[in-house]
Amino acid sequence: MTALRGGTEVRHYPEVVTRRTNLTLLTALAAAFVSGVLSLWVGEGRAWLVTWAHGAAGFWVVLLIRWKLPIVRRGLARRPDAGGSVVTGVVAVGMLVTGIAHTLGVHDVGPVTMLGLHLALALVLAPLVLWHVVTHPQRPRRGDLTRAGFLRVAGVAVAAVAVKGVFEGTVGSSRAATGSLRQAEPAPTSWVDDSTPEVNASEWDGRLAGLPSRSMTCALDCTSGWYSVNRWTGVLLADVLGPLPAGTRSVIVRSHTGYSRRLDAGEVAGLLLATQMDGRPLAPDHGAPARLVAPGRRGFWWVKWVSSVEPSSLPSWWQLPFPI
Repeated sequence: MTALRGGTEVRHYPEVVTRRTNLTLLTALAAAFVSGVLSLWVGEGRAWLVTWAHGAAGFWVVLLIRWKLPIVRRGLARRPDAGGSVVTGVVAVGMLVTGIAHTLGVHDVGPVTMLGLHLALALVLAPLVLWHVVTHPQRPRRGDLTRAGFLRVAGVAVAAVAVKGVFEGTVGSSRAATGSLRQAEPAPTSWVDDSTPEVNASEWDGRLAGLPSRSMTCALDCTSGWYSVNRWTGVLLADVLGPLPAGTRSVIVRSHTGYSRRLDAGEVAGLLLATQMDGRPLAPDHGAPARLVAPGRRGFWWVKWVSSVEPSSLPSWWQLPFPI
């Protein structure tokens, strides 16, 4: 469909194509956002499927750009003051670029990891997309919910899965099931704005004296996009706590920073309160004098600078999924 404006021919997409493209793109973005959040939450052993689905949802968004671009050009021609929409588009492109760069093996961009920047852009994009949906509502109509319409959407989704498979088989970097890139040792990171506290180096000496030393080799997988496999030495949390009181359902591990995580009482036997890494005493920025080692859990569960370990009658889910 075309029209003349100022002597220039302008091509218009049919309204039905615009609506269906926008609705499909919104579905793809929602799938990418939900799977991205879940990929940070699930344990390492179950993360591969969610992470793979997240990547496929990202390529679904990329494939839809071919239909979205004419709609964007049309919108800018009609509303040259659409600054908010431009910002949303720029953030979305940045999110896609950083996500693909991470899968290609790019670790860092300046002082942050590439995946960390990807996550930050995703958090910025979410409210921008919500604002865009509110100000540019696209309501499904009965004609959109046809067999042909479903097959069109499913066809693009299947194509995205195929592209994801080809990408991983050709140029995708070697990564953990969670999508993290390997490095030699943990980065000195902490949750959000925590900083390394001043802690007495001998704080745990008396409490751990006489308890058997144990070692385990496992991966610390950080949600900022890296993992490292190291040998951790310390004391089992079960030995630190001793017999749990009747009615104990979880154990709270607290940090000197105020950070804490609540873990199920049934996991205590597999948790370690580490004082050494790779045969050396922990450095202050790695959690000295003691940090939690939680095999199979993502890095934000590995509480650093542990100040106390306490049994609790509350269930382990009685906490925010991601601490703030």
